[in-house]
Amino acid sequence: MEQKIDVSFLDKVNPSINFKKLANELFINVNKELEYPPTTLSIGDYQMGGNFYPIPFGTDGNFSCIVGAPKSMKTFFKSLIIASYVGGQSSDFAPTFKTHRKTDKYILDFDTEQGEWHSQKTFKRVPEMVGSSYKNYKPFYLRKLPAKERLEFIEWCIMESDFKDNIGFVSIDGIADLVNDVNNLEESNNITQKVMEWTDKGQFHLTTILHKNFGTVKPTGHLGSSILKKAETVCMLDRVMENEQPTKYINVSFPYTRSFGIDDLVFTVNDMGLPVIDEKPY
Repeated sequence: MEQKIDVSFLDKVNPSINFKKLANELFINVNKELEYPPTTLSIGDYQMGGNFYPIPFGTDGNFSCIVGAPKSMKTFFKSLIIASYVGGQSSDFAPTFKTHRKTDKYILDFDTEQGEWHSQKTFKRVPEMVGSSYKNYKPFYLRKLPAKERLEFIEWCIMESDFKDNIGFVSIDGIADLVNDVNNLEESNNITQKVMEWTDKGQFHLTTILHKNFGTVKPTGHLGSSILKKAETVCMLDRVMENEQPTKYINVSFPYTRSFGIDDLVFTVNDMGLPVIDEKPY
């Protein structure tokens, strides 16, 4: 029998919100065995007791973020993650990335920065790496919309559209364009809360992109700090330097994870304009 808590005292409060119902929904029974959230995408394995298990990059119901300075190929890495989630031939580009997708759920890919032509060029990378078109990959460019309408459109897609309840992965590139001021406390907290609400209700994984300034590891503004604190996995992208000169390689580190740590990796862009993991680049 499901354990419940006594919330009869709330009858005296008579609130507009049904806190009694909410209390039973939110109550955690510590004696009930809960399953670990399903893994959405993993990177590498860890060994325990002679067995190998995938290291989650992201799980259903959570979100991750990609952080990097301008021109650190953040969008390329995002494309690599989405293609890896789809599967197909993407393992040729990222051998240690593994999808755990079991059904043909929707993938929503929102680009807030680029115009139509550049957005399409970015979106094309996914089927090119997969080796075929995935019918439920739905990319959108939102540059023409003001910040408030971008946010409302994304929320409509997730909470009300035909995609609702059948979403596996969402990408927002970049989330700072959903607010008017990344240093506005109320706006920033609202966006972070939205992301947590969407992923919890929809039980999909969401990844987003944050900018950081050169010479710092912190993403810009209060929004960056808020997202960083709540993310399940944080990826830091930095261009590899040699003799104080930038190379064509990007180092990806994972300073914050809620599961086992993920080893650093390096990627570059090949002659076809596609991101590829390079194990021994230099």
